[in-house]
Amino acid sequence: MRLLQSLTLLVIITIFFNSEAKSELSIDTDLKILIAQSEEGNPDAKFYLGSLYYIGRELKQDYSKAIELFKEASDRGNIAATFNLGIIYAKGRGVEIDEKKAFEYYKKAAFGGLPQAQYNYALWLREGRVEDPKPTEAMEWFKVSSNKNFDRSLIELAKGYENGTAGRRDYREAVKLYRRARANEDSRDNSPYFNSTFYLGKLYLRGLGVTKDEKKGLRFIKEAANGRVDEAIIEMAKIYEQGRYVKKDLKVALGYYSKLQNNQSIDVKDDIARIKETLNY
Repeated sequence: MRLLQSLTLLVIITIFFNSEAKSELSIDTDLKILIAQSEEGNPDAKFYLGSLYYIGRELKQDYSKAIELFKEASDRGNIAATFNLGIIYAKGRGVEIDEKKAFEYYKKAAFGGLPQAQYNYALWLREGRVEDPKPTEAMEWFKVSSNKNFDRSLIELAKGYENGTAGRRDYREAVKLYRRARANEDSRDNSPYFNSTFYLGKLYLRGLGVTKDEKKGLRFIKEAANGRVDEAIIEMAKIYEQGRYVKKDLKVALGYYSKLQNNQSIDVKDDIARIKETLNY
């Protein structure tokens, strides 16, 4: 059976793979030949075969075998396999969670040039997940990843120019970066698009880095809220509750707050209770 389409899909699902992580080697996607190439030591064949074992596509799911193949591929220079191992140890998928190992694999893949890994490595550096927080070094990695147009890094770098942690406060540069991230709309993962839309909308409302445009700002924030960006939903709720830029409408505000009432990370119970009391609900 020919597996080209299946492999392409699983690679996207498994590691958010992109063209920069692909090897220059030619991989025959016939399963028997793929196994033979893996046994011959081809790192890319080991990566693809490991992916099949990991998700149980065409082969019986076997996490141990998959991880073994990913490690062999990583040792032979396949940075996609290295990044996969970082995710596996960070999430505990088939293994016990081990953040130290995850961090080392992210670091290795970041230095190997994979923008997704550079983003993850930067996040962990900034948060101090394994070592002491290193926000300055983290920002440099966001810059490196942004140079490869990785949308999530573009957003983090833009936020850095907004708050000055990127080395200077530069709203125009932030706008440029948000626009680049917004242009990278991806039907598989549209959260960067909606997040950059939200941050750009806030800048339009305030006229920072762009000509002030309240209509566009509101439209962008509303679009982000419809895209399930929590911060945008909260912002729209406050806008309608306070009557900023629009006519005050507590029922609309309540509708936005209610969208988050089952959200584990945001507590809107007091907000909902306050508005219901005002509306005599």
